[in-house]
Amino acid sequence: MKNEPFVITYPVRLNDISVDAKLRSWVVFDYLQDAAGRHADLLGVGLKQLRKSDLSWVLSRIRIQMDAFPEYGDTIKITTWPSGFDRLFAYRQFEITSAETGKRFGVAGSAWLTLNPENFRPVSPQKYLTGLPQWEYDGEVFFQGETLGKITSPENMGGNMPHRVSSAMVDYNRHLNNAYYAMFTEDWLGMKLDSPVRMTALQLNFNGSTGFGEELVCSGVIGENNVFYVSGTHAATGKNSFQAQGTFETVSPEI
Repeated sequence: MKNEPFVITYPVRLNDISVDAKLRSWVVFDYLQDAAGRHADLLGVGLKQLRKSDLSWVLSRIRIQMDAFPEYGDTIKITTWPSGFDRLFAYRQFEITSAETGKRFGVAGSAWLTLNPENFRPVSPQKYLTGLPQWEYDGEVFFQGETLGKITSPENMGGNMPHRVSSAMVDYNRHLNNAYYAMFTEDWLGMKLDSPVRMTALQLNFNGSTGFGEELVCSGVIGENNVFYVSGTHAATGKNSFQAQGTFETVSPEI
């Protein structure tokens, strides 16, 4: 029997919008993460279900491209589906549209790891998750493989901006929730430009976990055509936690 993609809708809430009444770019990651988790639950491989096998899903890479942003009062529809395996990666795609008009706001692709939450060692999802169904849905593949690859660090980075991980930022896996890395990236851009900003494209690569009370120092560089690179390193060890690259636009208050 052929599987179908998972579809879920979300209203754009007041605290999710920026000064122009449109959705903040980093909040998109919250919606995508929730949609992926709910679909995994239905497939029998959700967070609580994996914990019974001493495993947990961890987002390793995600890339999103937004052509437009919904406004306060809109309802967005997220359609998501698994899109195959590659060694330790399990891939998942997303489409973000208007629930009212069908207009496409953006697309995303992601790569997930299955880890032992105690030692953070990855295992093969195909080998160990025997209940994971083989996906047959013939959906688009937006970002996967080479288009969701490693990120090269540029030279001459600067603008150090520290962030300490608070209790409110820690998630079910006991480390900094994925969406906050996107928030830290947006914060760094806003600090450098002295203006509210919105990321129109963003790839995040997660290279190390960050726990409660730890401090990340974000630095980066802004290039031509509103292209940026931002990374976060642990203040105590100097080890890289995440890399981000993409494009942005400045945001003007709604009049």
